[in-house]
Amino acid sequence: MKNKFGDFIIQVITVMIGVFLGFVVSNWSEAKKEQTRASALMKNISTEIQTNKASVERVIDYHRMVLDSSRYYFNQPTITNYKPEFFKGVNTISFYNSAFETGIQTGLINEISIDKIQKLNEVYTQQRSYEDFSNLLLSGLITMDFNNGEESTRKILMYLSISMMDVVIKEEQLLESYDKALELIQE
Repeated sequence: MKNKFGDFIIQVITVMIGVFLGFVVSNWSEAKKEQTRASALMKNISTEIQTNKASVERVIDYHRMVLDSSRYYFNQPTITNYKPEFFKGVNTISFYNSAFETGIQTGLINEISIDKIQKLNEVYTQQRSYEDFSNLLLSGLITMDFNNGEESTRKILMYLSISMMDVVIKEEQLLESYDKALELIQE
């Protein structure tokens, strides 16, 4: 009887160890999968940020030119050309944010360190702020009086000068944030 009881205890312990090792391996495997998905998320976010950065780099010089040109023409004693040739629209940007949003929705963002999450959140918040400002800029421009008078042209030039200053500042801040975020991601 003692022999059978000892064999039974050994079998129970063996089964318990096997189940325990099965859980350990399963948890390790699941953690590895989560880590792989989090790594893929960071790669996708990095690509998304690089794409958005390239978009800003493509338009910032145009916005600087509009800023400088509108100031120049505004400061002229008289304006004879009521349709400034330098202005080809506001050319503001709509940013990509699907990788970051996917990370939030899937919960994979929680696998990333808090300092990276905060930096990424800062970048995407600045992008939203830029897009909100762009919408205000467009709505303000649409409501302006576009007749061929000098007073109307001066108002538009002043509006463009002030607005483009803010756009350029926001774009410069975004470029700086992009660089810091990309540097942090690559650590």
